[in-house]
Amino acid sequence: MLVDEHSRRPITTPRITSPPPTESSDTARILVVDDEVEIADSLAEFLIRKEGYRVEIVHDGREAVTFLEKSIGNATEIDLVLLDMKMPEMTGLDVLAWIRQHPDLNLTRVVLLTAAASNDEKVQALSAGADDYITKPYYMQELLARVKTILRTQQLEKQLHRQSRQLAALNRISQAVAATLETSQVYTTAIRGVDAILEVEMAAVLIVEGGKLHCQHVRHYKGAIPAHVFPSTDKGIGVLGTAWSGQETLCLNQVAGDPRYDPSRDSPIGYSVRSMLATPLTVRGQPVGVLAAYNKRVGQFSDVDVDLFSSLASSISEAIENAWLFQRIRIRHQELSEGRDTLQALIDGIAHPIYTITDDWKLVVVNKSKADELGTTPEALSGRVCFRAFYNRTQPCDHCKVGLTLKEKTEQHWPVKWTGEDHLPREWEVSAYPIPGKQANSARAVLVWQNKTEERRLESSLMQAGKLAAIGQLAAGVAHEINNPLTAINANAQMLKMIMPVEDENFESVDLIARAGERAAKVVRGLLDFARQEQYSFTEGRVDESLQEALDLVNYQLQSAKINVTKEIDGSLPKVIASWEHMKSVWLNLLLNARDALLHINDNRQLNITARLDKDGQSVQVLLYDNGKGMTSAETLHVFEPFYTTKGPGQGTGLGLATCHRIIEQHGGEISIASKMGEGTTFIVSLPIQGPDGNASGLYLK
Repeated sequence: MLVDEHSRRPITTPRITSPPPTESSDTARILVVDDEVEIADSLAEFLIRKEGYRVEIVHDGREAVTFLEKSIGNATEIDLVLLDMKMPEMTGLDVLAWIRQHPDLNLTRVVLLTAAASNDEKVQALSAGADDYITKPYYMQELLARVKTILRTQQLEKQLHRQSRQLAALNRISQAVAATLETSQVYTTAIRGVDAILEVEMAAVLIVEGGKLHCQHVRHYKGAIPAHVFPSTDKGIGVLGTAWSGQETLCLNQVAGDPRYDPSRDSPIGYSVRSMLATPLTVRGQPVGVLAAYNKRVGQFSDVDVDLFSSLASSISEAIENAWLFQRIRIRHQELSEGRDTLQALIDGIAHPIYTITDDWKLVVVNKSKADELGTTPEALSGRVCFRAFYNRTQPCDHCKVGLTLKEKTEQHWPVKWTGEDHLPREWEVSAYPIPGKQANSARAVLVWQNKTEERRLESSLMQAGKLAAIGQLAAGVAHEINNPLTAINANAQMLKMIMPVEDENFESVDLIARAGERAAKVVRGLLDFARQEQYSFTEGRVDESLQEALDLVNYQLQSAKINVTKEIDGSLPKVIASWEHMKSVWLNLLLNARDALLHINDNRQLNITARLDKDGQSVQVLLYDNGKGMTSAETLHVFEPFYTTKGPGQGTGLGLATCHRIIEQHGGEISIASKMGEGTTFIVSLPIQGPDGNASGLYLK
């Protein structure tokens, strides 16, 4: 019951449950719960007329619970409940207990109304969770003062709670935009963040392009809005242009009548704006855009809202800078990737093996030629140690000079020689070039291998041809000059032997002269045979048959020397045009040379004869390999020179291999040698399928 403090008489008023039409959205909402209708109506009338509160009335506890449940989260949410303690069925204490247990009503204030003035009931009310209690009869000023005090603290707590949520949302949004590296995603996240923090109807991000502000993303809280409906803005025009040019945050809680607001520039055409926030977006001190918020859905923009909005803009600015930097890095990375792919394609197109290594011998880039040589892929070799990957070694190769390149930053060149599985010599030239780098501990080098085998073979062939031509001319002249006196010596020695008895003490000396003269004559005949241009009779034939004929002639000598002969002859070799008598002398010379070399080892004497097409398919290649004593590299340089021999005195004239060289040359072919001391010798003879006149035989035996 409401009582006038002066007259001490009850105040009776009609039932009023709705506020005057002039109250604001911030007006407190009060629920009066009392089973006495007259008292409830009087109390509501008093609160409405005195402070303009929004007051609702229910008359029992269950009705109060139902009303409170329906009001959660909407415009009728209750701030303060004036709750009668004594009610039938569900008492005020029961309602209070339900309110305090509800997770969504923790900010709802409760004042218990009791007719008892005992301390026990007061303690019981406060212990149950009541914010205050008022005893009946009520005194106007005391009632109003207590309600104001409670609502004031409740509004402060609500404000703190709201600001706490805003700060949490700001932190969450700031982390979200900081983790985003796509510019469009930054804009989208930023707009959602503005709505989450400030609860506005619309927000937009505008970025400077071509000297104007252009909307990049705009969103209404009820759905997206196309960015193109937002007009572009010039610097210094309207709120957006002013925020951009002045680099300041602008807050307009009433845009109507504010000269800074330009409806044709500051918002989408046809959109009604009540209030507005605009703050610049800056990257490294330069304004790059504006963040805007429109029409706060509840109340007006506060100073806290402005501060939060500015803080969010700072986070968005940093995110935009990071996104732009990431975009530049991505473009640069793409350019580098394209450049690397182009360079890799160029390197892969080079037939020479090429690769780069670091100062710890690890492979960085390997071209396709080198990978194909090893039967693998460039990717499989990357990161592996070069000498392990290439040669299965535990330490760098002895011949390698790349260490000097890495250490001294100077290019190095060195040859690498070896004999392949086919007994043919190999020679490569390796070049190492330092790769400039800024870091001292990250030295790198690129290595290029060039196959010099064919080049060296041609050089050797030309050199031998030149030597033989010069020696041939010399030999022809010398042989003729020696032959005349030698004929006289041999004839007279024979005549003396004919007339001198065997028992004559001078017969032995004459016989020695005759034998020496005959030997000299043999050398002169060989020299003349080597020097003169003989007539060659070229016919079509088979290399395997020519080889077999030569083998048949020396078969007894090979068997008696306990030499194991193996043949690997391709039966489909094409016919070759050659002078077969001359070729037979070549095979005999080479076979007998192999026999002589094998006599220097005690057992396991092996002679392997291989006939095959070369890799280009233009020549027939014959390889004669023996596992004899071998020759030094110095000896192999001279074996085709006339009068040079590795045999003992009286065992050879030194003209055999020189003659072989001349015969093969007359056939347009080539002969070469690969040998190493203690590992044997291989002679390689190549005969072109086309004859010396350039005509191809065109015949293949199946």
